[in-house]
Formats: sequence, C-alpha cells, structure tokens
Amino acid sequence: MEKKAKEKKEKQKSFVYILRCADDTLYTGYTTSLDRRLKEHQMGSKKCKYTMAKIRRPVALVIAWEIEGTRGNALRIEAFIKTLTRKKKNELISNPDQLKKLFTVKSGDVIECIKV
Repeated sequence: MEKKAKEKKEKQKSFVYILRCADDTLYTGYTTSLDRRLKEHQMGSKKCKYTMAKIRRPVALVIAWEIEGTRGNALRIEAFIKTLTRKKKNELISNPDQLKKLFTVKSGDVIECIKV
C-alpha cells in the first residue's frame, strides 16, 4: 500500500519556470504549485533567496513548462536550464518547444509549455 502512495506522489505534476526580475535578470525555478511559488517570489519570501532582494522585485513569469512525471526529471530540467547562457535562455523563451529537443526526457515524461 505504501509503495503505491509513493509512486503516485512521485508522478505528480511539476513546473519549471523562468522569471524576469525587475533588474532584468532571469531566474529559473521548479515547483509543484506555480501560483503559490509566484506569490512567494512577489512577496520576497525568505524561501526565495534570489528574488528576496527588493531590487529584483517585482518579477514577471516569462515562461513555464508543466512536467508530467517524476520530480527528479523536473529538477534535472531546471538544472539544465540554469546552465544555459542568457542568450540561450532568451532563445528558449522565444521558442519554448525547443526544450523538448534540448533536453531528452526518459521514462515517458511529458513536457508541455504553458502560455503566459
């Protein structure tokens, strides 16, 4: 019984997102609740160290992807995007489906862009 609950939790929807901060920097993050996380960034919550500084707020959601599958894959996608240069991130923002080509997801996970 515990194994099924663990598998269900592991296969929850996750979001990888990019914010444009007031100082024109880009921040990439991961969450399971996009609305909650955006509110935390806007409020300057201590949970959001990068956007906690007033100079970075307000933030604007530029793009988000819904990742259906394991949390681990969503975190790998977030880490991958964080390694990209600003130029590559802007290209990804302009062409969000490019993420599917740049990052190969295993185990049948689905990457879908959310229009913002």
